[in-house]
Amino acid sequence: MSTSDKRGGRSHAIRSSTSSRSSSIIAPPPRAQLTGSSSASASTGQETEGAQEPGGSSSNPVNKDGGAAAALAAREEESMLLKEKDERIAALERELGVMEGEFTRELDRLSQNESEMASFWQRKHSALHQQFLRADTELRLLRSEVDVREAERQELRDGWDVLRRELRARDDEILALKGHLNGMKQWVSASTRTDQQTSDEEIGESMAKLGNSLQNWVIMHFRKAKLGQSSIDDLSQLVPMYQDIEAHAKLHLLQSIVSSILVEMVFGCYFAGLSDAQANQLRGTEQFLASIVLRKEASSKLQTETAALVKSVVFRVNSILDAITGIEATDARDQALYVLVNSAVELARLLVVQKAVFRVTMPKILPHQRTIYEASSMDDIGGEEEESLAEREICCVTFPGVTKFGDENGSHPQYRNIIAKARVLCSPE
Repeated sequence: MSTSDKRGGRSHAIRSSTSSRSSSIIAPPPRAQLTGSSSASASTGQETEGAQEPGGSSSNPVNKDGGAAAALAAREEESMLLKEKDERIAALERELGVMEGEFTRELDRLSQNESEMASFWQRKHSALHQQFLRADTELRLLRSEVDVREAERQELRDGWDVLRRELRARDDEILALKGHLNGMKQWVSASTRTDQQTSDEEIGESMAKLGNSLQNWVIMHFRKAKLGQSSIDDLSQLVPMYQDIEAHAKLHLLQSIVSSILVEMVFGCYFAGLSDAQANQLRGTEQFLASIVLRKEASSKLQTETAALVKSVVFRVNSILDAITGIEATDARDQALYVLVNSAVELARLLVVQKAVFRVTMPKILPHQRTIYEASSMDDIGGEEEESLAEREICCVTFPGVTKFGDENGSHPQYRNIIAKARVLCSPE
């Protein structure tokens, strides 16, 4: 049954009950019926008295007159009562009519309000139902989309697992190929080696040994040193960006200073141990190079200049480090530094006498330019992952690298091979 049917049934029931109630109210009250019956009985009594009057009048005329007066008074009183009752009934009927009209109007108003309320809630229910249907449809679509995304994620996971397995296999293959390549390099180096030519592996090992010795020397003698502000000119020339790293990388800065001095005074000269005049002559004549430099006895002929060079390097290192750290030099420290510089001199000579061109490179960190980390020619000493160092800027170079141009016979100068990578410290992110 619909809401309008229910509302019509209730309205009909209310009106029927109202009509029945009004009919029952309009009916004459019981007192009027009693009054009518009493008047009828009174008239009957009067007739009886009238029927009995002849005999009575003949017997008692005085009683007859008194009874007639009493009956007349009773009838007048009764008629007055009836009139009052009729007036009261008429007033009640008028009041009842007014109340019935008000009740009908109120009932119509309530019925109209109920109809409007029912229409409002019906519209509200329809709107909510439509909203529910839309939400249910959207929920179904979202669930189906979630299922699709779950399937795609599972597919991506499977693909990721496959790619990881392939990557692991490629890494193993790369390691195997690197091993084969190193073996081939060793074989080629050993096969094509000429007299007094040193293999790339030996040069790389010598360079790594020199770098480790320098690092150990700095750590042993300057671990607790505090940096000062002396020798700013020399320090700015050797490490232009020293102010950016002196606070958090003191030992690295000291290594960079010593390495810069070695590169400038040992590896940068034409041949360690030669005077400036001889070096200028050797640059222009290959015969002097062949007769002096390529012979094993060259070291003994150049002892004087070599000792002077080593002494000047040690003096410059001590003058700068003593000024900025405040630690005075000791015999043990100087002896270790002499050994370190002599090793650098021997390595520099070894690089020069090779037929291939070996170049010691130490990138300069300048304020007006950015030096980016290159994994092919640099090793990071900060201990960070290789992937995170891409496009990172370098803040300090602690030890130079060695690059070879050409082969062991001095031909093919276009070939370039990194023998030893430069040790660098990348800037923090």
